[in-house]
Amino acid sequence: MVVRVRVIRHRKPIENTLDDELEWLCSSLGFCEPIDRDKTAIAIFKKLMESSHHGEPLRSDDISEGIGKSRGAVVNHLNKLISSGLVVRKKNRYELREQTLEQTIRELRRDMERMLDDMEETAKEIDKRFRL
Repeated sequence: MVVRVRVIRHRKPIENTLDDELEWLCSSLGFCEPIDRDKTAIAIFKKLMESSHHGEPLRSDDISEGIGKSRGAVVNHLNKLISSGLVVRKKNRYELREQTLEQTIRELRRDMERMLDDMEETAKEIDKRFRL
């Protein structure tokens, strides 16, 4: 599975409202783009957070109905969330990668550390070949 984690440095919100913090997190992970003016990605992410709390993965149709957006738009955003490593698809249902958002972010950190370790090892071998 290919996971594309993009981290963008944004200033944390001054107010600590749930919506502001979720928007900051989503923007920092690169799936809340300026073109998403009605914040569909955040609405989808909220639905997935709520379903995680109840332990019930959701179908794309459930999410679509719950946020009042087309299924196509929802699936497009879900695919971005999957490719970012935050969401997984099991059969025809979607859920956070881990039970909580904190655990999900922790796993993303571990993914990045493993990848960077692999890259560092490969760089070391390349340096040896160039006698650096």
